Amino acid sequence: MPEAAFTHLVASREGLYVAGIAGCERRRDGLYFGATIRDGAAWVFESLDADLHAPTSRGRILRLPIDPATAGFGPAEVVADGLDNGCHQIDFVRGQLVVVDTYRQKLVVFSEDFSTCTVHYPAGQADADTGDTGYVHMNGIGGDGRELYVMLSHAGVQPARPSEVLRLDAQFNQVERFTLPGLMCHDLVVLEDGRLIANGSMGGFLIDRQGIIAQIDNLLTRGLSIGTDDVVIGSSTFGDRERRIAATGRLTFTGRDLALRARYDLPAAPTQIRRLDGRDLSIFDYRATI
Repeated sequence: MPEAAFTHLVASREGLYVAGIAGCERRRDGLYFGATIRDGAAWVFESLDADLHAPTSRGRILRLPIDPATAGFGPAEVVADGLDNGCHQIDFVRGQLVVVDTYRQKLVVFSEDFSTCTVHYPAGQADADTGDTGYVHMNGIGGDGRELYVMLSHAGVQPARPSEVLRLDAQFNQVERFTLPGLMCHDLVVLEDGRLIANGSMGGFLIDRQGIIAQIDNLLTRGLSIGTDDVVIGSSTFGDRERRIAATGRLTFTGRDLALRARYDLPAAPTQIRRLDGRDLSIFDYRATI
């Protein structure tokens, strides 16, 4: 497959992939969740401990330069470490990297030079492993380049309840909380007209605030990239905690009208998808330029 045909970065539990309509290639082994693109590089969250709930703090952020001619990665630079193993999505918000620490229910915001960080609890303090009734499984962020949205998935919370979204101001304070028409949702993307799109994961749906937009798959939808004229949605099989590392997945490529362009299986479960060129509405600081 020609290198130039790779258009997207796909993070997964079994490595980093580059992907395009014609296929994909794994470029790096490892256990990856959040990923974003900035300044010609991929920035990814990697856990060095397969037990994501273990209190070993072996999570880290890598910066990987991207060769635009080959979509290859340069040498990895560790820009932050000592993070919880179970962090999920990451993105730059107003030039600062924000890490969604899902199991400890906080946002970790790094200074631009990564020398310091601040911590915010927009959904209140709770912990996944202590039975806190306020635990919401905060697993994603998105926004329109001005206000930040935070996904409260409620995945694994019993009894089952619809996912919710927090809208935050520039100081990471909650200004609105609303319910989505979906269960175990992932990924938040704000379109050019302000419409909020997400993966209604449990049903294999793509949704907005009003309801289901499309049935994408019969698998769990996770990972969403929306460009000027393309959409890529990830899907994965789903099992208990012990089986998730070995889960497989699928990538679906469509136009903005959601007309199918390509779909193929992936030997791993996608956790995040971003356009390699960074022109992706799922990227907060790029969305600010639209």
